[in-house]
Amino acid sequence: MIRVVGVLSALLAVAVGASTAAAQAAEGAATAVSCPATVAELTRRHPDASFTLVLGLDAFRDIHGWHRWDELLASCDLAVTSRPPERVVEGRDALSAAGLPIAVQEAFWYDENQACHRHRSGRRLDFHPLTALDISSTTIRRLVREGRSIRFLTEASVVDWIEARGLYRT
Repeated sequence: MIRVVGVLSALLAVAVGASTAAAQAAEGAATAVSCPATVAELTRRHPDASFTLVLGLDAFRDIHGWHRWDELLASCDLAVTSRPPERVVEGRDALSAAGLPIAVQEAFWYDENQACHRHRSGRRLDFHPLTALDISSTTIRRLVREGRSIRFLTEASVVDWIEARGLYRT
């Protein structure tokens, strides 16, 4: 089972046996000072869980500017996804196609056996092209204001919450 929770403008996927309680603890840990500190705290709380930081290509390109970015790359696996209007590519050329600084590129090597990139620490780096849906909170608010459906653009519980409170109607 995979649970996805918000962490510092990115997503942290809690995988391998993580329970709802683990996901809620991850949300609580999101107030930590940095992503490496958050991952360390989650690992301490849930030693049997595996963590993957899921982020868009735009954020990954800027990762070298993040606080303690080198520790982050060594502390959890990474999954980089497409974000409109750009697309990631899969395979051996994914890292060079991402347009990263040399320092970040040199921290990884391609693992032919697993068909993924690996950080020098052994952590995985996977690139996942996604069908581009350019969804933003601005778009969702506009659609609601226009009386149009936002189902399938966000979770059903979010749709129900917005409808129950009459949000964004004016």
